[in-house]
Amino acid sequence: MSDKRERLPNTRRGVTHKAVILAGEPAGRVKFFFTVGCYADGRPAELFLHMDESGSTLDGFADAWSIAISLCLQSGIPLKKIVEKFSWQEFEPKGRTENAEIRVARSVVDYVVRWMELRFGAEGKTEGGG
Repeated sequence: MSDKRERLPNTRRGVTHKAVILAGEPAGRVKFFFTVGCYADGRPAELFLHMDESGSTLDGFADAWSIAISLCLQSGIPLKKIVEKFSWQEFEPKGRTENAEIRVARSVVDYVVRWMELRFGAEGKTEGGG
């Protein structure tokens, strides 16, 4: 891990993903969007997570957690380590999803890191650098 953050350029590429967890009561259908901003070489560098229920406790948690993940990525923590620590974390909302590659999510955190691993691989890079 580096003591210095690797800053991003003012304009950068990213990918935005819409996800839905079909949670049981009381949460019901939970929709959220997240954007992963990338360095020029395709490595993930930042995460923005937006819950459909703006202003909720879950929305506040999502903002704080995405900032922490962004700081980890910019400080040299490998995506593989983030995935190891956060995949399979279980808390509400949880349940089936609309994603054929991630059939069940144990939490929003679980879904996001498992999706990032699918998209960026264990090494944290997209094919072709972008």
